[in-house]
Amino acid sequence: MIRTLFTFLSSFSVLFAFGAFPVVDQEIRHVGEVLWQEPCTAQFTLTNKDKTPMRIVSLRASCGCLQAKASAEVIPSGGSATVTLTYDARQMGTFRKEVAVYIQGEKTPLWLAMEGRVVRERFTVDTDLPVDMGNVRLSTGSIEFEQVNRGDRPVAEIEIVNAERGNYKPSLMHLPSYLTAEYVPEVLRGGERGIIRLTLDSELLPDYGLNQTSIYLSRYPGERVSDDNELPVSAVMLPSFSHLSGSQLSRAPRMQLSEENVVMEGIDLKKKLKAVVVISNVGESPLSIKQLQVSHRSVGVALANRTIAPGSSTKLKITLTPSMLKTSKVRPRILLISDDPAHAAQIINIIPK
Repeated sequence: MIRTLFTFLSSFSVLFAFGAFPVVDQEIRHVGEVLWQEPCTAQFTLTNKDKTPMRIVSLRASCGCLQAKASAEVIPSGGSATVTLTYDARQMGTFRKEVAVYIQGEKTPLWLAMEGRVVRERFTVDTDLPVDMGNVRLSTGSIEFEQVNRGDRPVAEIEIVNAERGNYKPSLMHLPSYLTAEYVPEVLRGGERGIIRLTLDSELLPDYGLNQTSIYLSRYPGERVSDDNELPVSAVMLPSFSHLSGSQLSRAPRMQLSEENVVMEGIDLKKKLKAVVVISNVGESPLSIKQLQVSHRSVGVALANRTIAPGSSTKLKITLTPSMLKTSKVRPRILLISDDPAHAAQIINIIPK
């Protein structure tokens, strides 16, 4: 019997939205294996994208074994609330438990579900793979293809282990046209290791410099993309200098940086950090900065001059907003693309401390 976990709240108010649902980060949470009689939880983030506040009227669970709680009754415009489900895990075997979230002004509810399996003894896998994604572990949480020339087909490998008892078939979602994936083996038995092999076709990269995207590992059938299963991918493609003669190369510009690893100390969420890198041209021809790219929105840059005469220098001003660092899995860095054949792609690493 469906049980109401908390009753209707205050009466109707014209201040609240009608005919709109909050956006859910993930409608189904897979909690994997849980121990018998040890309650497990799953959390869902509801975001109000509407112009007016939304009110959660009630939460109705599918059975008495499930408890539901919202962090707030009212979700302001642009704000979020968390719904937490707690299952008592008193019944062995596979489970799917649901809660209906009723929003004021909506006749039909928003359904949230948690799935998993109750076991007497948790299945454990001895592995040194550092990235824990619940039912699988990976050797890395991001993929980087550095110093790629047009025509190259570099390969990156991700080690993967199935951390659950049953068979698992890995699958990557939202692969761009320039990436192909191979899974060895295609199906992993419980506790088995495998490889995800990614091949980059540089001919299909859209531009020189830093190309970034995100792909997503499907851990369960029907899983949607989210921050939980995101794998950022970056590829740096170099411009070609094959047309230059030997004499032209000997007279080419030469970039020199005052530092390539910029340590920015004193992180304070209310204060931006600043640094300066001096870019010098120690070559015999003018140095041209073709592109200036940042990998993360927490980093801001300003370059005084994009063309630097031989024997001259310019300043690259860097700002870092620490509060934005947690919004991405990508490491903060700056990429300079220039006409220096020896340093066509120069990376400046930002190291926050």
